[in-house]
Order: sequence, then structure tokens, then C-alpha cells
Amino acid sequence: MEFRLDAVIGDLPSLLIGVPLTLALTVAAFLIGTTLALPLALVRIARVPVASQVALGWIEFFRTTPPLVHLVWAYYALPVLLDVRLSAFTVVAGALAFSVSAQMAEILRGGILAVPSGQTDAARVLGLPARSRLFEVVLPQALRLMLAPGCNTLVTTLKQSSLAAVIALPELMNRGQILSAETFRPLEVLTLVAGIYLILTYPLVLLSASLERRSGAAFRID
Repeated sequence: MEFRLDAVIGDLPSLLIGVPLTLALTVAAFLIGTTLALPLALVRIARVPVASQVALGWIEFFRTTPPLVHLVWAYYALPVLLDVRLSAFTVVAGALAFSVSAQMAEILRGGILAVPSGQTDAARVLGLPARSRLFEVVLPQALRLMLAPGCNTLVTTLKQSSLAAVIALPELMNRGQILSAETFRPLEVLTLVAGIYLILTYPLVLLSASLERRSGAAFRID
């Protein structure tokens, strides 16, 4: 079969319909996952008995198992085992958020530990409470070290949102599957889908590279 991109280029608007849902999944998963990551990182750093082991187990489990497994299990097994039925969007966003939480917890932990201990000691001498020391002294300094890897995690999350096609959530990849079946030109359609993902992710890749250079320069200057 001859490869003809022009045969499906007119169907590009039908693919773009799925982009808002792809972005919504990405943003929801990243924000929820990052929110979960902070207490996980803090518990790990403080080495709270039992809780730190639970946090480590969570991080290692979701870092070493595929989000696709979590997604399929939650969507198909929960209704059978617990009679709990979640919307497709909730399942996908949750599965991706748990994966993000594991990745971001380690990024946050590394960034916090990279801040010189003298900064915390100085804040303690000044009488700042623990919450203020964390949010006003430590995290602002750690942020520059966390931005680049955090941006990379966001790119990964955006790409992994395509897993939603497995349960027929009509995001970008699912729209591509539908169009492939309608046009009988899967190669051309998937080429368009790949191009759209490239347009969505490449600015983030460039941003990540820029942030990495800036954070490295700032770290060397300090």
C-alpha cells in the first residue's frame, strides 16, 4: 500500500478534538502526583519509623511497574472486587498521578537534600518554625534544581496519557485509532498523531534543557 499522507491530512481536525482531553489528563495527573510527592519525600527525608518504609514501598512500586497495569487493573478489577466504578478519566488520571508521585518524590527528595544544611541551621537559629524553614528557606532554593527533572516528568506524563486509548477514552491516541479504522490508513494517521505529540512535547523538552543549563550555572556560581 502506498504511503499517502495527503489522503488523511484533511482529517486532522478530528484528531485535534482529542488534544484538550490529552492535556487535561496530563495536567490533572501531574498536579495530583506532585501534591502526593511532597509528603512522600518529607517522610523519606525525616526517616519516620514505619511511615518512611511505607513511603519507600509506594515509590518503588510505582517506579518499577507500568502505569498501563495500574490503569487496566483499576478500570476492570475494582468493579469486580470492590464494586467500585470510576470514570475512565478518573482511572487514567489516577494511574498516571501515582506514577508521577513516585518520580517526583525522588526529585523533591534530591532537591531538598541538595540545599546546604547551613541554610536550615541558620533559619533555626533565627527562630523560624519548621514549616517556615521548609517553605520559605529550603524549597525555594531546591526549586531551581527540581524544575528541569520535573519538566521531564511532565513530558513523560503527556506521552503516557496515550494509554487512555486502551479503555477508549477519546483523547488523541484514541481518536487516531478511530480514524485509522475509518480510513484504513493506520500508518498515515499514526504519523499525524506522532507529529501532534511532537508539537506538544518539544517546547517542554526545550524548556527542560534551558532550565537544566540555568540551574547548573546557578549551582556552580553558588
